[in-house]
Amino acid sequence: MDQGHSLRWSPWRTLISAVHARPSVKINHGATFLVTDQQGSIPLDAHDYGLYASDTRFLSRHELRLNGRRPESVASVRLSYQHARWHMIADNVAGFGGDMRDARVAITVDRLVSGHRLHEDLSLQTFGRSELSVLLEIALESDFADLFEVRQRQWQRRADLNTSWIGPNSLEARYQNKDFVRRCLVRALTDRTGITYANGSLRIPIDVVPGVEWRLCLQYDLLTDDEQLPHVAARCPINEEESQPVLEARTWQVSVSQIEPADLRLRFAYERAIEDLAALRLHEQDSPDDHWMPAAGLPWFMALFGRDSAIASMQAMIAQPAAAIGTLENLARWQSDVDDPERDAEPGKIPHELRVGEWAHLGIVPHRPYYGTADATPLYLLLLAENYRWVGDAGSLLPFKGVAERCLEWIDKHGDRDGDGFQEYGPRTPRGYRNQAWRDAHDGVLDESGAFPELPIAICELQAYAYGAKLHMAPLFEAWGDHERATRLVREAAELRERFRSAFWLEEQGELAFLLDGKKKTVRTVVSNAGHCLWMGILDRERGRVAGRRLLEPDLFTGWGLRVLSDQHPSYDPHSYQRGSVWPHDTVIAAAGLRRYGLVEEAWTLIDGLLSAVMCFEDIQMPELFAGLPRREFAVPVPYRMANVPQAWSAGCVLQMVRVLLGLEPDVSAGRVYIDPALPPWCPSFELSKLRLGRHELRLSVQRREDGTCSVDAEATPGLEIVRGAPPWLELGLQG
Repeated sequence: MDQGHSLRWSPWRTLISAVHARPSVKINHGATFLVTDQQGSIPLDAHDYGLYASDTRFLSRHELRLNGRRPESVASVRLSYQHARWHMIADNVAGFGGDMRDARVAITVDRLVSGHRLHEDLSLQTFGRSELSVLLEIALESDFADLFEVRQRQWQRRADLNTSWIGPNSLEARYQNKDFVRRCLVRALTDRTGITYANGSLRIPIDVVPGVEWRLCLQYDLLTDDEQLPHVAARCPINEEESQPVLEARTWQVSVSQIEPADLRLRFAYERAIEDLAALRLHEQDSPDDHWMPAAGLPWFMALFGRDSAIASMQAMIAQPAAAIGTLENLARWQSDVDDPERDAEPGKIPHELRVGEWAHLGIVPHRPYYGTADATPLYLLLLAENYRWVGDAGSLLPFKGVAERCLEWIDKHGDRDGDGFQEYGPRTPRGYRNQAWRDAHDGVLDESGAFPELPIAICELQAYAYGAKLHMAPLFEAWGDHERATRLVREAAELRERFRSAFWLEEQGELAFLLDGKKKTVRTVVSNAGHCLWMGILDRERGRVAGRRLLEPDLFTGWGLRVLSDQHPSYDPHSYQRGSVWPHDTVIAAAGLRRYGLVEEAWTLIDGLLSAVMCFEDIQMPELFAGLPRREFAVPVPYRMANVPQAWSAGCVLQMVRVLLGLEPDVSAGRVYIDPALPPWCPSFELSKLRLGRHELRLSVQRREDGTCSVDAEATPGLEIVRGAPPWLELGLQG
């Protein structure tokens, strides 16, 4: 590589503000995705538009011309997360050999994305009175830019990049750098004569007859080595009502739990969230169809993530408990067994992010995978424990016992950097992420004055995750027959809880400290992170209720959701990534924490705000984040211009709302499911059906009474006892 070797990597989430915000259309199948402008084009100044797979942009330009002019897109529709359609009009088209200035040509473009493939269907019709001879041109370019390149705008020169006409109606663009190969193969599936390639464009002469539809199918294969010879589709998948992509999407959407809430906002948001999670599913090669994990977000985070995938999988349990197993398998596969400071890897650590593009392949970025996250490891254990409660089969989880033991060893040995009993983080080289909890932007963690706290940092929710991981893994180790470890984990969790209360609780302010810095100085920045601590139940009831009410103060609560940073902080910026924006997943996690501590109306307030917000966003999709502006000053929530949509834990937060409202907590290993509903006045009835709990299925109907209590009509398959009230583990320790 020429220029590329000298490029210096920096954490890419810190550069999101450099992305140019333009309206776009996005479709995808797993990590293969297409981003176009609203006209359906990838223009010459593509910036972040393109056709991507394997962390590489395979198409950096795609523009249609009819007789040298660009047709106007008059309508577009996203038919599913994989399929989009544009209808275009070209007016006053002059055909060759005659004056047909009043002729009009309609062009319909259908695009369907599948794994490492794009299928494009072009249809032309004329509404003139005579046959029309026109030239259709498709300008194509492949820059094979690495995804990090596109994000950071640090462009790399590529010498070994060639485009060639390799046979009848076949075009190949190819790039190679040492053993790194990328190929884009474009083939016409329709038998059309006269197609040529010149001046960067496919040139297609067409005779359009009034009343006769002219069609052309193109197949784009996105290849990662020289050996691949992809098959040619025998039939046009777009025209098949039961195509494989359609069947896959339908199978997922009918397999999940179904809801019928009185509140239409929640119903619409849930349906949209289910489709969003369908779009974000990643399937590892040779894995069973139902073993998948959620990518973090479209378009830029379509990859294996530790923290994001673990949290989203926990949120998705109420829709389909089996969602967790693929995440557990894939993250276990990449659990570190080495000590590599360059990648912030240590034995037992769960990865942050895996990339397979050129920069990762050649070591320009450390994402092969990169391990710069301190919370993915305890979150993995929380997901494993959650899976046990929902599925109840300790034997099927026995292959994860060694993974869990290595996670616990990492928490005690490497997660606790200085041996003081708290979890700390800090990069081990100047190239690593400065912040390695969920607020991982470079400026996402600040002290009271707006300065960077000294590393290593013991952030509050890390302690809560470690506490929860040890406490909730104890029953699974007990079920595996490891009584000694189970007892030890409960004791260690209790000890951590006491240390946490002593070091992090600010008695005078009545709130939690944000973090302890590298000198063990308490940093009192007012943030939303306390909600995560309430979710884990690390505080006693009295302090938890005080901390919970603090979240609803107007400096944090916008009316739509929780700001991640108080608007009284000197660095507050409502339009920033993590200095005052609202992150829906953060708000719903806080709602779950409030509900745990009996602050039911406060939890309703947060959920109601987010549901009001999501109804204002396009397609009722919950975005990754939005601006932290106060609701009283704006009639609608203000979007964050570069938010990923769909995004896994934002879609998942809608599912978590259901769990919060129903108070649903399974313990399938004990043959029980606990139901403790608390429905707000704006959602007085709720029905849930087709919930799978291990081998059981649950259906329930909840009605709010006039006095605010709820009646429950529930049915479960034999062997599953329905218990009204909260489970004992949610109450554990709240009194002490």
